[in-house]
Amino acid sequence: MPAAGSPLATDRLDPQEMVILHRVFRREIPLLADLIEAAPDGDQRRTATLAGHLDLILGALGEHHDGEDDLLWPKLRERAVVGGDVVARMAEQHEAIAGALAEATQLSHQWRVTGERDAALRLAEALRELDRHAAAHMDDEEEHLLPLMADHITSGEWTQVGERGRRSVPKTKLLIFLGAILEDATAQERQLFLGQMPAPARLLWRTLGTRLYDRTVTRVRRNSGALAQS
Repeated sequence: MPAAGSPLATDRLDPQEMVILHRVFRREIPLLADLIEAAPDGDQRRTATLAGHLDLILGALGEHHDGEDDLLWPKLRERAVVGGDVVARMAEQHEAIAGALAEATQLSHQWRVTGERDAALRLAEALRELDRHAAAHMDDEEEHLLPLMADHITSGEWTQVGERGRRSVPKTKLLIFLGAILEDATAQERQLFLGQMPAPARLLWRTLGTRLYDRTVTRVRRNSGALAQS
């Protein structure tokens, strides 16, 4: 019989879902730092393209962490008594990430207005600092927290975090963010994500989303070695 507060076997969270989501931030933040550093001085069109994509990624990262803070950490503190130190460490790391995220967001807004080289360089460095904090946190989370989540968080509770995150993404960007999630996914992982979507949404992804994401990647990553690998 399952322990109090533990998910039933039929409702267990698949921790791989978080790993797949983390790949978006692991890939996009350092890539955008390089692209912003290489952006031509004063090219407002290029600045707008990169800053717009950066808004999507930073917004998703912030909402993902806010969702964990509000919807997961309280449940884990209550249910996973032996993992309290891990949860506390995750919360502390979120605070450090929040500071780096706020700095990068502010610098992004400044660069969007000016398009100046100095602003781009400061933003690129801020993104690399954010990446250092976020990558270390995700490594720690995947190694030490995901086993606790698998035992004490249900798939439905994790879905609530995902739904909150989706609501925070502008509707015009939902297919783009789905493409970012699926870009490095294995065939099995793609099936996992797409299988959770309603049939009309899957059809929209296949008929419109794939082309939209390909165009976005081409526009954002032009003149980047990452384009040939995508």
